Amino acid sequence: MFEKYTEKARRVIFFARYEASQFGSPFIETDHLLLGILRDDKELMRHVLLKVDFDSARQEIVSRINPAEQISTNIDLPLSDQAKRALIYAAEEADALNHRHIGTVHLLLGLMREKEFASAEFLSRFGVTLGSLRKKVEALGEQSPFRAGPPIAYHRTVTGPEVIAIHGRTRHVEELRRSASNLKEFYWRRKHWKGHNVVMRQDEKKFSFDLTLAKKSSEFELVKGGWKKDQCAICCWELFESDDASRGLGFTNGRDSVCTECHERFIAGNFFSSTYSDIT
Repeated sequence: MFEKYTEKARRVIFFARYEASQFGSPFIETDHLLLGILRDDKELMRHVLLKVDFDSARQEIVSRINPAEQISTNIDLPLSDQAKRALIYAAEEADALNHRHIGTVHLLLGLMREKEFASAEFLSRFGVTLGSLRKKVEALGEQSPFRAGPPIAYHRTVTGPEVIAIHGRTRHVEELRRSASNLKEFYWRRKHWKGHNVVMRQDEKKFSFDLTLAKKSSEFELVKGGWKKDQCAICCWELFESDDASRGLGFTNGRDSVCTECHERFIAGNFFSSTYSDIT
C-alpha cells in the first residue's frame, strides 16, 4: 500500500500508529495522522501553517476524548474509514501536482479534503482552508525541499551502512533507530513468550487486554492464552510459544515485546552511537 510513499511519509504513518496506541484508540484516525506530520516534519508546517504545533494539536485531542488504556505497539491498528479516505485523497493530490511519489505535503492536503475530518476541523481554527493550503503548496515551487522525492527501496540485496540484516531480513537503519528510540527508556526483563489472556466481546468478536471487563459485564468473556503471538516492537519479528529461542524468548517492558537480537543491539547495546552517530 505504501510503495509510493516517501521515507518521511512512511514515518508519519508510523508515528500516527504510535499516537493512536498511546491514546488507546482501536483505529488510526485523521488527527493521529496530523500528529505524525507535526512530530516528524516541523519544517513543512512552518512553511505552510504558522502557529500550529505538535503540543497544541495533541492537547486538542486530549481535551475532546477520554484516553483509554494504552495499546501495545505490537498490535497492528487499522486505519479508520476517514483515515483511509485521507490517504486516497493524498494520492489524488500528488497526481494533480504531477508528483510521482506521495510525501508529507500530500498527506497534509488529504487531511483537509473533508470538513468532517478531525484534522480539518482543528486546522480550520487557524484560518486554514483546502484552497489556501493548495496555494501555499503550489507556491513552494518545483525546487521546494517538500516536493516528494523517491521512496527508499527496501531490497534484500542492498548492502552498506544504511541497512542491516536482522533474522535474515534487511531493514533500514533509520526505521530501526526511530522504533528503538521510543523504547530505550523503559525497564526490560527477559521472559519466555506465552500467550496473553484477553477479553472478548461475545457479540462483536472484538478483544481487549483490559481483563477487568470480564468482571464488570457478562458481555465480555475471559479467554486464557487467547493472544497467540506477538511481534518485536522494533523489527516486527514474530514471537510465540516455542522451543526455538529466537521465537520463544524475548524481553518485555510490561506492555511491549522485543526479540533478543533487537534488545542486545538497540536497547542494551549502543549500536546507534559512534559509527552510526551521524544518522539522526
